[in-house]
Amino acid sequence: MGSIMAAEIAEIPVAAERLLRAGVGDAPQVVAMAKPHVVLTLARGSSDHAASVVKYAIETMVGVPVASFGPSVVSIYGAATMPVRAVVVVISQSGASVDLLRAAERLQAGGAPVVALTNRTDSPLAAMADAVVDLSAGPERAVAATKSFVNSVLAGLMLVAAWSGNGALSAALERLPGALAGGTGEGLGALEGADKAMVVGRGPGFGIAQEMALKLIELCGIQALAYSGAEMLHGPRRLIGPGYPVITVEGGARGGLSEANAALEAQGARVFRAPSGVAGHFLAEPLLAMPWFYGAVEALSRARGNDPDRPPHLMKETVTV
Repeated sequence: MGSIMAAEIAEIPVAAERLLRAGVGDAPQVVAMAKPHVVLTLARGSSDHAASVVKYAIETMVGVPVASFGPSVVSIYGAATMPVRAVVVVISQSGASVDLLRAAERLQAGGAPVVALTNRTDSPLAAMADAVVDLSAGPERAVAATKSFVNSVLAGLMLVAAWSGNGALSAALERLPGALAGGTGEGLGALEGADKAMVVGRGPGFGIAQEMALKLIELCGIQALAYSGAEMLHGPRRLIGPGYPVITVEGGARGGLSEANAALEAQGARVFRAPSGVAGHFLAEPLLAMPWFYGAVEALSRARGNDPDRPPHLMKETVTV
């Protein structure tokens, strides 16, 4: 019998289509009316990787700088936040993490509207937010996020497309479910005995690279590191030797990985190029690698004797304070 994770990977195109039909409600209007000088993102884990993609979308399409706000600034250190004309975008599948809620409430009390991207519209986060986007991923039982991650990125891109009025991005997102159904590429069987790997992306592909590295850790116990292609040529390339496995996310990089790829291969790295496909917009391209990667890492996990549905020591929902 197949894994729960495999079944949920197969649902990605349907979940994406469901989100596109549901839309993002009044979230773009809430953001636009605030006329923010900065957007603050609040997220952890896979959701934070999704926020990294959304950051590039906002900064390139709208021209507003985006910063990741540290939840523990409020929840642990109890620091006051400086008033600023900001919008807060919280990405949380469960909408229940105490640290995210405390930080969002503090920022909201300072005058910043809160937009929640969550898979649980009955959550505490949804109840306090000024605008809620239902990720519409449906129930996700496997510990590793798959369809909910894709829909987190998609929801963020939909929000940005509507806020910026960018028709090309909106059109590309409408075509995305069909493109997500067709992604295939070389498997990761060569990593069956590996204990380390590196994942490299650039621009909107960096958040995708971070998510891939996390999945290699969660599902396979591989010590995986994610780096921007710009940073790869500094200290990290010191680790690369003959046969060192490297996955590169070329979608969205706009040629920004060519120098890094050449340097890695010259040092003997075994480079796996994640398929990028044609999405019609550079912000949407990196997502096309995810169905391939999820399928490849699920198979790799089983080949290494693991249960991809139940990685050791991990739970589906992690509530942090």
